[in-house]
Amino acid sequence: MHLATVRGIPIRLHWSFFVLVALFSLGGWQAAGATGVVGTLGLITALFASVALHELGHALTAERFGIRTAHITLYPFGGVAAIERLPSNPTQELAIALAGPAVNFVLSAIAGWGWGATGSTVLLTLATLNLLMGVFNLIPAFPMDGGRVLRALLSQRMGHWRATDLAIRIGRGFAWFFLFVGVTMWMPSLLMVGVFLHFALTAERAQLTRQAFAQWRHRDPFGSGRWSPRPG
Repeated sequence: MHLATVRGIPIRLHWSFFVLVALFSLGGWQAAGATGVVGTLGLITALFASVALHELGHALTAERFGIRTAHITLYPFGGVAAIERLPSNPTQELAIALAGPAVNFVLSAIAGWGWGATGSTVLLTLATLNLLMGVFNLIPAFPMDGGRVLRALLSQRMGHWRATDLAIRIGRGFAWFFLFVGVTMWMPSLLMVGVFLHFALTAERAQLTRQAFAQWRHRDPFGSGRWSPRPG
């Protein structure tokens, strides 16, 4: 579902979002009737606006380095900014990765100021959730923001390929940890993050393998490897 377009970047809402809305609205109804539903919908809307701004932070920072974003898609577990290519150097990747959590910290500060001025529990909740969102995204679990920060820092020492390989291994450990905690303590949101990380890391590993093979082919297009083409 298309929501809006910001600076040429389409912002979309995944269909599974409505499942989340239905579940939380049911909980709001059971807790406080129609008032609970309205409050729940308002909080969900504010939270997903925060997620959209988080992803726009990534996208607009990437734009400063000449990198386009095809679209932003919002899921129940968060958002994804489909940046069209990797930054040309680790410093750019570091800036892009940190931009999203930085937006959450700014939003948390604004909502916290509003809570201090008005005493609104909604603003306090929004401030807390944005703070948690910013901190959680900085966990070094690739391809989350913290994992990309880790890769950018490692790339300065060991190069892109080795840094990505190590970041994927660390991210895999976090994925299994999130799955374990999500199942044993029944935390559906953490369980979804673990599943998302597992599939995302599988895709990242496949892409890294393709990059390594392409680089090897470029260095030795007619080498002795069995996958190399032979002349004539």
